[in-house]
Amino acid sequence: MKKFSFILPALFILWLFVIFGVFYLIQKPFIPVAAAALANALLDLLVATWLGFLGLGLGQRLLHWLQKLIPSNPPTFQLSTGELLILGCGLGLGALGLVTLGLGLAGLLYCWLFMSLSLLLALALWPDFLALYRCFRWPANSPNRLTMFYLFLVGLFTLVAALLPPIDWDGLFYHLTAPKLYIQAHRISPGFDVPHFNFPFLAEMLFTYAMLLRGDIAAKLSHTLYGLLLTGLVYLTARRHLSRKSAWPSVLVLLSMPMIVTLAGWAYNDLALAFYQLAALYALLRGWGSGVRGQGSVNSSQNTESKVPISNLQSPTFNPQPSTFNLYWLVLSGLFAGLSMNLKYTSFIGPLTVGLILLWWLIQRKFTIHNSQFTIHNYFKPLVAFTLPALAIALPWYLKNFFFTGNPFYPFLSSLFDGLFWDQFRADWYAQAGTGIGFDLKTLAVLPMLAMLGVRDVNYFDGRTGPLFLAFLPLILLYGVFRYRARTPERPPALDVLLIFALAQFLFWTLGVIWSRSLWQSRLLLPCLAALSPVVGWLWQDLAHLDRPQFSLHRFVNLLIGLALTLNLVELSLNFAQVNPLAYLTGQETRSEYLTRRLGAYYATLEQLHQTLPAQAVVLFLWEPRSYFCQVECRPDSILDQLAHDHYLYGSAANIAAAWKQAGITHVLLHRQGLEFIKREETEALSAPALEQLAVLEADYFEPVFEVAGAYQVYRLK
Repeated sequence: MKKFSFILPALFILWLFVIFGVFYLIQKPFIPVAAAALANALLDLLVATWLGFLGLGLGQRLLHWLQKLIPSNPPTFQLSTGELLILGCGLGLGALGLVTLGLGLAGLLYCWLFMSLSLLLALALWPDFLALYRCFRWPANSPNRLTMFYLFLVGLFTLVAALLPPIDWDGLFYHLTAPKLYIQAHRISPGFDVPHFNFPFLAEMLFTYAMLLRGDIAAKLSHTLYGLLLTGLVYLTARRHLSRKSAWPSVLVLLSMPMIVTLAGWAYNDLALAFYQLAALYALLRGWGSGVRGQGSVNSSQNTESKVPISNLQSPTFNPQPSTFNLYWLVLSGLFAGLSMNLKYTSFIGPLTVGLILLWWLIQRKFTIHNSQFTIHNYFKPLVAFTLPALAIALPWYLKNFFFTGNPFYPFLSSLFDGLFWDQFRADWYAQAGTGIGFDLKTLAVLPMLAMLGVRDVNYFDGRTGPLFLAFLPLILLYGVFRYRARTPERPPALDVLLIFALAQFLFWTLGVIWSRSLWQSRLLLPCLAALSPVVGWLWQDLAHLDRPQFSLHRFVNLLIGLALTLNLVELSLNFAQVNPLAYLTGQETRSEYLTRRLGAYYATLEQLHQTLPAQAVVLFLWEPRSYFCQVECRPDSILDQLAHDHYLYGSAANIAAAWKQAGITHVLLHRQGLEFIKREETEALSAPALEQLAVLEADYFEPVFEVAGAYQVYRLK
């Protein structure tokens, strides 16, 4: 009977396998095309997740090495598990980007090399992953169900958008195009007449890494990862430096901005910039000893037996210690400040503000720098600890530019440095100096309102802030300018620091829109709004002190914010239905069909270029900067000045055509809608004589090849 008792279950299990196998072999739950599409999406997600884990492990190892060099005693300065996850991953991703830069400059951009490097890193960092897993605990203060529901839906919509092929303007212009060209050449090299390729390119290096492992969708997902890190950092900032109750409200404030979901689904660098700038400020506050009385750790418990590289992963209870400064966190703040300067030229305002805050603290009072080896009283040690790492991390991009173009800040400061492909005409065209709002006091007075409404934004959809920041602006001014509740124990010291940082970002953005209309982009306010998110979350919770038995202001505001978040979900749902991403993700639509549906005549034109023109063709674009999908050699009109600049250089149509011939141009793609856009902008440099020479070129030097929907014409250069 005992033998039979084993045989019977075994036979029944075998029977189940046979029946289920035969049934689903005949009646397939999904067609092979759908299975392949879902598998592709899963692979993209897995590669991006793998990249994130590599960054986490590498960042954890770097934090461990840094702690050995600069022990972070006393215990109040130790990293919590949440900080290790968020800050460690951001630091590690930055390191991977710099490694990619080094390998690219060495001519080693090969898929097999990066795959091997990733496998070796995964094996080397495996003990760190295990240690982190053992000590990980979910946050003790979980959000309520409505908050969890909102976060889940926002995360789902964001992930679905990120899993689609790229259609974002700047991604197709340079964020993805430069990595594609570098991969084709197996090296990072000069010679591209696209000034944006010489911007600080940390995010693009991560895109390069992801594209070598998988493709452009995995690259997009690496930017999505920064959205997750930024959300976690806002949570940590509010919880540690303001109050425990404000942590999840601060996250809701951040994710109330439609631009977060939009940017997280694009191959941009704005979320990475906001993360690194806020991380630099967060680390400065940690080094200052800022904290919330009785807040405890991000974790609910501690595993004292796990061998974690960072000792004492829990954050003990502590009070603000304005007389104590920790060198470890200052160096970490400098590293994050340097990484932020690896993303945009304009990012210097963040590190500069953090450095000035540090200097002000030092002027106000001498600080004691604690570690296990020494104690000193001076001003220079903290400044050096912050400044040197920041400059050292940022320096590679400026050195690269100097050797590639002759200008470390290419294409800016051209009056001081000569630059490849650059002259005063192009500098004036690109800057559009004097085209901003100027010092119009009426416009300046309503600038926050205009930024929120987006009515004058250069790019409306990627800069939508939502209503919450403007709604809380009176309270921000009341607490910040008029020092309301300044002496109450509930007001955390870090509140003023966050407000100063946000104000500096806003004033810098304001100077930009005063100077040039091209800088009127609310998206550039994201570092400011990221720093304000914990502030607004704290103000939201602090409204409870104004409640009265007859009326609760806090509950009334809860209802309005709930309505705003609900409308945000409604809009996301409608956009989801309009885009219909499931058609692509389930295989009902091919990649080419999806891109044609979303990009229209632009993608159809590039497809026809590949099908019609010879492989050796060289196509010059006029008034079209996007060239990512080109399969022949394309030279985009990066700042829409190609004809105007050539007319400035050569004068006549005959000379322009001869110069193009000499440069190897065989065909010209003319974007009619782009030309009309430039005309509407009333750009003086695109003069009537230049347009007359265009007419001569079309009549005498262009031979029509094909046209798409009246939007694009492709010509052979005679």
